[in-house]
Amino acid sequence: MQEGCVWCAKVLQEIDKAKAPANTMHTVCHDRDNLWFRVTEFDRPHEGIIGGQYRVHLRNRTCDCGRFDALRYPCAHVIAACQNLRLDPMSCIDEVNKLETMYNVCRHVFPPVSDERNWPPVSLALFKLLPDRKLRRKPKGRPYSTRIRTNMDIRETTNNQRLCR
Repeated sequence: MQEGCVWCAKVLQEIDKAKAPANTMHTVCHDRDNLWFRVTEFDRPHEGIIGGQYRVHLRNRTCDCGRFDALRYPCAHVIAACQNLRLDPMSCIDEVNKLETMYNVCRHVFPPVSDERNWPPVSLALFKLLPDRKLRRKPKGRPYSTRIRTNMDIRETTNNQRLCR
């Protein structure tokens, strides 16, 4: 902060890495007032990347890839949308990633946790454990058929019916 840095170094590094792929993306603005975009990534077979389409909403700070929502700094799709409007992608970085905010979080004093022997006793009778039905194993035996039968599955009937004896 004394050097005049506003943003975390990791965030600046990630944005610089995302600028290169953003230059190869195709961006279409669907609503300039609400800042809706569709960003298309092209296939890069030499890198093993299959392209796709992502919706970017700059006003709500969302992108379909989920990185922009989770990390609160622009992903490559958001940078491509910002380049379409000639906006600075640094304006999309959330206040959470400021150095000042990070230092303010660490500035508070947290009391140490006392020794476990001094904790009040907890009665297990207060808690009722319920099994999760989704985690049950399938029953033993013959598996159920999930096949959808069609007209091709019906056998031709013959006059000679088999009789069990």
